[in-house]
Amino acid sequence: MGDLEEATGVGRETIRFYIREGLLPEPERPARNVAWYDESFVERIRFIKELQEKRYLPLHVIQRIVADDGEPSRAEVEALLDLDGKLFPQVEAPPKSPGERLSTAARRCGIPIGEVRKMAATRAVEIVSRGGADWLEPSSLAIVELWGEARAAGFTPEAGFPSEQVGLYVDMVEWLAREELRLFARGVTGRVTGQAAVDLAEHGIDLVNQIIAQLRKNTLLRLIGEGNVGDPAPAKGKRGRPRARG
Repeated sequence: MGDLEEATGVGRETIRFYIREGLLPEPERPARNVAWYDESFVERIRFIKELQEKRYLPLHVIQRIVADDGEPSRAEVEALLDLDGKLFPQVEAPPKSPGERLSTAARRCGIPIGEVRKMAATRAVEIVSRGGADWLEPSSLAIVELWGEARAAGFTPEAGFPSEQVGLYVDMVEWLAREELRLFARGVTGRVTGQAAVDLAEHGIDLVNQIIAQLRKNTLLRLIGEGNVGDPAPAKGKRGRPRARG
């Protein structure tokens, strides 16, 4: 452990924290009270610090980058990070909408504030504090508005649709998005760079959204036609989400 501290400039308590949180693998332990940290630990720790200090990424985001099965290579991660802030620039074009106060949005959409907070607990939306009040920024506000439309259409808790159910969509979309990013990074790394990669990503997202919508509709109709409303649980990886393969 001392050699690893010296090689990386990171203290042992931080290293142990990285291991507990899955940012680093468990070291080999050839004997009691003996742990073997090879060069891959040094490289991983340096990479984590680089993502923190140069990209300002929080640890929970870094964990998702480095800790999953079939993790991307360093070059692939850098290819993805190079797209940061470049996709869909029209969304960020000034003047940027400040969003809406949580209380105002909840009342306008016909959803109790407590229900929006439950949605935030599933990570479907994000509530931010601004000027002593809770706000929904535009991306989260769009979700709440759609959820309000679903409630008005009859998808209510009394009909068997609790707000926590949106967590299913969060988990599945996050898994799918991670797989798409992984495959995209492997495809463009060393082949497509700069604005060409940005254009390819934007165009691909639009097309894949259409494909997914049609596949989902086809699958729902098929399952309903077969009378097969049951669905076996997908293989689970860490943190209970579907395991990335390949």
